[in-house]
Amino acid sequence: MPRIISGIFLSIVSCACFSGSLFSQIPKTKEKLTEPLSEPATNYQEGVMGKIFGCITIPLSKGPLVLLPVLDSSRDLGPNFGIMPLWAIKDKQKNTVTSVMAPSVNYNKYLKTTITHRHYVFPDNKSIFVFRGAYSQEVEREFIFYYYTPQLFRKNLRISAETKRWVTGKPSFYGFGIDSIEDDKTNYALHMTGEEFTVDLPLFGNFFFDFTHSYYAKKISRGPLEENQTNKFAQEFAAASAGKDFVTHRLALLYDDTDHPFLPTTGTNASFSIGFSNRFFGSDYDYRTYSAELKHYYNYGNRGKFVTAARCLVQWQEGGDLPFYGRIQLGESTGLRMAGDGRFTDRGKFVFNIEERIRVSRASFLKFLVSEFELAPFLDVGTVFPKLSEFKASDLKFGPGVAFRIVLRPQVVGTADIAFGSEGANAIIKIGYPF
Repeated sequence: MPRIISGIFLSIVSCACFSGSLFSQIPKTKEKLTEPLSEPATNYQEGVMGKIFGCITIPLSKGPLVLLPVLDSSRDLGPNFGIMPLWAIKDKQKNTVTSVMAPSVNYNKYLKTTITHRHYVFPDNKSIFVFRGAYSQEVEREFIFYYYTPQLFRKNLRISAETKRWVTGKPSFYGFGIDSIEDDKTNYALHMTGEEFTVDLPLFGNFFFDFTHSYYAKKISRGPLEENQTNKFAQEFAAASAGKDFVTHRLALLYDDTDHPFLPTTGTNASFSIGFSNRFFGSDYDYRTYSAELKHYYNYGNRGKFVTAARCLVQWQEGGDLPFYGRIQLGESTGLRMAGDGRFTDRGKFVFNIEERIRVSRASFLKFLVSEFELAPFLDVGTVFPKLSEFKASDLKFGPGVAFRIVLRPQVVGTADIAFGSEGANAIIKIGYPF
């Protein structure tokens, strides 16, 4: 248990130090729910983890430098360990963090040594600019630039833009369909280079119109897991090894009356979208992706101690044939935490998640942040299918488990999820949450 909890902190601390920078203004209609969060961290007793981090923190004139050990593990690549110095640069007059730098050096059995640099800059109290670069001895490459602002030109116009060059050796392919066999796992490296931007326009009330454009050149190559290289999918891998262009445009109608964009405790978020990929715009494939998603949060007694979170997603593709990496996937990062990443692949999927988030404690963290520790028993249910009309309830996979959540208000959450299912257990440590 101590390893899990410390793993969460080690994973999220680079985001935690600027948790007061984004979306610091919660809608006034929800003031009673978020009022306690406006209290300074010094009003809370410092927790055990806060005291530990105090011992590895070097006070500098521009802000604290924290020397963090890194220890995590994944079902696909196994354990990873190293060190990550983290420097939070503060504006003393405003008492806010204006920039965070977090370089790291890690070692993994398959990726060998990986050097990473992360730099987060906050132009104002709601916008963020991110640069992240990584280079490993084996396979992994990452160069990402990202910008987000919720109020362009001081209007309620939200935009985000990203450009990246990314190579990861984590995913594997098991074959198509819900009956694919785990022993057929074949590891590969996915290459992606391109850009994406999104514009959200307010319509009326709690309704928004969303437009997203993206272009990515993609291909695969041999992965780092030598013991998981087979010839079973030689034809699929040969086709996917050739570089292809994916140009997509997505239109969406959204309804959102939740109390927070990242850490909601009450309200409903619903969306329906259609994504188009067409050769006319330079894509190598003609297809459409339809998505319908509903998320609802129920706050018992409007106090935030017990929050029920439920999510339902139906997604399917129509049109031309796609390489396996371009199809819809279901796994640990896509709705079914008991399975590995990309465990099930097909043209459509159904996912239902429900969890009860129970706040166990609230304490200060690094002296200027407020942290909450939550236990969240959950149930994941999901399946994949070749056509929407071929969805079968009998194909559903069930994955109960429990999440250990550390929440740094107003927008950062780190979790350690332990899930169980027909193929054994899976443990995941990550930043952020899909619902």
